[in-house]
Amino acid sequence: MRIFRTTMAITIVMFLSVPVLLSARGGSEAPTDEVTTIRLGLWGAEAAINAYAENSQGVEDVFPGVRIDMQPSPSSQEFWNTLPGRIAAGTAPDILQLTNEGAFEYIDAGLFIPIGEILAEAGLSMDEFSESALDIWTVDGELYGIPVSVGPAMFFINVDMWEEAGLGEYPTTWEEVEQAAGALTTEDRHGLIVNIHPFHLTNYVLSHGGGWGNGRTIASDANEQGLNTVIRMFESGVAVSPQQAGYGWDGEVFSNRAAAMSTGGHWYKAFLSNAAPDLNWVAVPMPQGGTMASTSHSEAIVVLRDAVDRTAAVQAAYYLAREAALENLMINASINPARPSLSAQYYEVNPEFQAVQPYVQYGQDFGYPAETSRFIDALVRRMEERILAGRSVTTREILSDLQSDFQ
Repeated sequence: MRIFRTTMAITIVMFLSVPVLLSARGGSEAPTDEVTTIRLGLWGAEAAINAYAENSQGVEDVFPGVRIDMQPSPSSQEFWNTLPGRIAAGTAPDILQLTNEGAFEYIDAGLFIPIGEILAEAGLSMDEFSESALDIWTVDGELYGIPVSVGPAMFFINVDMWEEAGLGEYPTTWEEVEQAAGALTTEDRHGLIVNIHPFHLTNYVLSHGGGWGNGRTIASDANEQGLNTVIRMFESGVAVSPQQAGYGWDGEVFSNRAAAMSTGGHWYKAFLSNAAPDLNWVAVPMPQGGTMASTSHSEAIVVLRDAVDRTAAVQAAYYLAREAALENLMINASINPARPSLSAQYYEVNPEFQAVQPYVQYGQDFGYPAETSRFIDALVRRMEERILAGRSVTTREILSDLQSDFQ
């Protein structure tokens, strides 16, 4: 799972300091050229990039005078690190594909524009999109993204390891996960992967009835319980982080059979099909710590503040989220489309995720504070100090310090 780290906060400051000629690039005036090329910035797996390339074809047939130019980046971090220079050089994208995991910081900073009025003026309806996805991309009553996907986080289990350990029903609570992890842990592997990363940590706190509340509820008792569950499983020796296992992220640990279980998302399917095609796995709903809840992961197309033409940018974004485009992404990139008309097909195309379907309604936004990058850096650093470096500090102290920093 990708995250924005300290470099993101620096990027925002640099982005805001770059002179933006709205009359030339970001205003709502009609373009002077007959054809307006809208640059799409994105990153992701090769299958997803290829699907977006296919989906960008034919836009002029629907929106005459609009073209889409693909500008893929190898990673989110590289994209944001290079963005200020690209703005200065006039090569920054006009629209951007990203997830809700790090979007709030940019919305709060005014780097993405609200698009509701432009959609209405262009006669483009959002009625065919999932209400839950629209809610994720609505801030203070304004829509900031055209949703592409929406789906809950999941829990992944190596079926062969599970059966070899003589275990029965798959776990539905963290207590059952902890017990199973003990049975699955051997000299050669751990029972559970816990990536000390905000995506994974947020799923632990949400499933214990907590959440960050955009900074308002960081120090809650439920959050303490969720993080204590993580710490306890490391201390008992049944959990391992990717760093400890010698890998870059949780999917690599899972694909290399160095651990038997992990929190994750739909991207596991595409990754595992290439990295470990013979691995026998199952996806189940996020275990409970007293509450049925997990993060709801949504991708969308957003319009940057200095887009060359905002109406054309919204039209291009809308085109990339049309039904045929989302069907292509569903088939080739395993996304759960943000159009309910495709939802039933999604589970037919991706039967591996059928067990999670009834739990879509329990998905929640990440709820990070507005200073997202600074918060996740602080959260990860303090949890790594506690778990990996053995620092003598309580979870209550960690959360109370974070709460003081992000009131």
